[in-house]
Amino acid sequence: MPLNYSKWDMLELSDDSDIEEHPNVDKASMIRWKQRDIHEKREARRLNIFKLNSELALNAVLRPRIASVLSGLGDKGVAHYRAVQRRIGEQPSADKPETGAPNQPTYDMMLGQLLGDVWREACWLADGGEWRDGAVWAGGKKVDEQTGLPAWAGQPDSKAQAVQAGLEDRLRWHLAELDKRDEAVRKEIKAEEAEQSKKITSDGIRDGWDRSSVAKPAPSVLDEPKKARAKGKETVQEIEVLNPGAATQAPAVKDDDDDVSFGPLTPAARAFAQIAPGDFAASYRFIQADASVLSEATYDSLLAEAFEAERKGDKAHARRCVHQGLLVNYCRKLGRDGVGLFFKRMTDGNPKSIAMFNEDFASTYARVAQRTAELAAEEADEGEEREQIQLVAEDPGMTIGFNIPDGPPPAELRIEGEGAEQLDMDQVRAFLERKWDIFQSFDDDLKAALKKESLDDVNKVLGKMKVAQAEEVVELLQEGGMLSFSESGVRDLTKPEAEAEA
Repeated sequence: MPLNYSKWDMLELSDDSDIEEHPNVDKASMIRWKQRDIHEKREARRLNIFKLNSELALNAVLRPRIASVLSGLGDKGVAHYRAVQRRIGEQPSADKPETGAPNQPTYDMMLGQLLGDVWREACWLADGGEWRDGAVWAGGKKVDEQTGLPAWAGQPDSKAQAVQAGLEDRLRWHLAELDKRDEAVRKEIKAEEAEQSKKITSDGIRDGWDRSSVAKPAPSVLDEPKKARAKGKETVQEIEVLNPGAATQAPAVKDDDDDVSFGPLTPAARAFAQIAPGDFAASYRFIQADASVLSEATYDSLLAEAFEAERKGDKAHARRCVHQGLLVNYCRKLGRDGVGLFFKRMTDGNPKSIAMFNEDFASTYARVAQRTAELAAEEADEGEEREQIQLVAEDPGMTIGFNIPDGPPPAELRIEGEGAEQLDMDQVRAFLERKWDIFQSFDDDLKAALKKESLDDVNKVLGKMKVAQAEEVVELLQEGGMLSFSESGVRDLTKPEAEAEA
């Protein structure tokens, strides 16, 4: 295949091999003159193209303004023409071409000059002048600024129609000349640009690509950086004292991973946890539809949900959470490229892959069940020694009774006895209603114990409650007037006597 070297003909290199030397001029000077001539012609061509483009832009602004004056002249007559002249003379606009040249005339200055010339020519044409050789002649002389205006031009009412006809004719002529000039300018610009593009020069160098754009894949939760958990550390603080034998060590501070709290399952994760164990096809379809379940937070929350379900005795839900949590963990370890391959092997029934996953699933669930049982045993042991709230009379001779309401206050409330007439029945009714509401707010165990009016039964129920809940119950009993002793007091029997006194 022949090679085409024609593109190299457009290069304009600073080569001195083809310089025609003059016998009276040294070669170096000839080269410099040649280079200067090339750069001067190149700069002159660039300036000429800029000037021609500026002329096109100027004509594009003036043409509609001249056309507007011509249109108003046809509708309103000579008065409109004179009004435009007065407006330009009295309130000229500051808009002008952005050429950067000093003393650049504004658009209104150029339009005003044109309208003045057209008015002078139209007046002389109405006075008997003639159009010849591209100009108006009157009295054998060419009309120009030195000629001035006819004597009647200040009051042209007598020749208004002739003046208007002359104005319209001259304005149409100028518009036609603008069109011709624009066409000639465009041809000249095209010729100059063609000459400019004949040679490849440094002026034509442009950046082809200054940046690259690569379509990045959509972000995935599998791209999240893995969070490293801090391992359990034991910190011991050693204090130097004057008596080493009496030195004591500060208690060890141990970080336990069991203290890490996990957020609740998201709606998507909760739906994912409802898929039956072993249904890998359904799990894969769910992940394809919503990949947000592959986050590390979902894995942690699924395991936490499994512990909670196992603690409540819902072993089926616990197994589902462990199974789906392992799927999330496998997908995170394999990365976005390995998710499809993993599920393909599982759905195709690959015996080795299924056996390995089932073994991991069984061992993980066994650890969850074992740990849950251990935590339940620890809670039972701690419950025997935990703090309790008990009702105890400070005076050994005082007994504590309970005044339990039989129901809401009757419609007709009557109070008999000494001082009954001084009581406000509305306040009494409000107190009795509040008392009944408080009693109804208690759980069934506490209400049953209160109905027996047995202090031991009530203390047993209070002992099963947390301290804050038990304190709230005692305050409600006092508020409802259900305790028969007037002096309020709560003592914690599980604390040492010295601590209680403190």
